[in-house]
Amino acid sequence: MDIVTRPQETVTLNQISILAVRDLFAEQKIIARIDGLDRPIYLWNGSEEYAQAGIWTNESALARATEILTLSASNIPWAY
Repeated sequence: MDIVTRPQETVTLNQISILAVRDLFAEQKIIARIDGLDRPIYLWNGSEEYAQAGIWTNESALARATEILTLSASNIPWAY
């Protein structure tokens, strides 16, 4: 899977590996650092998505990251 992180820079991820997940309860955001990407992504962001995440697991976080990274680069919810 190819992910464009900056103009004219493509990263190929053969397998998605999550390095860390942070659950920011007060902000109702869950972010993940993905091996091979310079910036973290939002897995779930905002009250509605945060509620949908519920009690997330490593498997649900990986499934969500995989879903997000299949989006076009302009639709990936980059954090920070």
